[in-house]
Amino acid sequence: MYIAEPGNPEEAPQPSVGTNVLALSESVNSGRVTLDPATGEELRRMLVEQIDQVDSWLERAGRLARPAPLGANPVGDRMAAKFEARAEGDPMSFVSVMTAYREVLQQTHDSVRSAIRNFQAVDDEHGSELTRLSGE
Repeated sequence: MYIAEPGNPEEAPQPSVGTNVLALSESVNSGRVTLDPATGEELRRMLVEQIDQVDSWLERAGRLARPAPLGANPVGDRMAAKFEARAEGDPMSFVSVMTAYREVLQQTHDSVRSAIRNFQAVDDEHGSELTRLSGE
């Protein structure tokens, strides 16, 4: 990956994941980030594998979000509701966290695809310029 701006990343405070994904997306969309197609395709393949894994987890999580059979009593009912909320429904539930993670993976995948296109556009532009300068 090539970033057109110099700087020392160790000196800057560490932003959140969402901020990093947004910054990557903005940098890619502005054309400042390019990615070699071979490297980019390998990265895209790994991201797709991870997205597929998260999709599988989310599909199976639906089975966790049902009331646990702990008996028809007040304690059993409260425990069943607690387990159900932890699986799905709570802002910090498994499903909510994994859904947010999947969105970050998808946004990163899309940014990688755009960075590859940026690289190819710059490469084509430089090739055209070289052809023009060589007089062919």
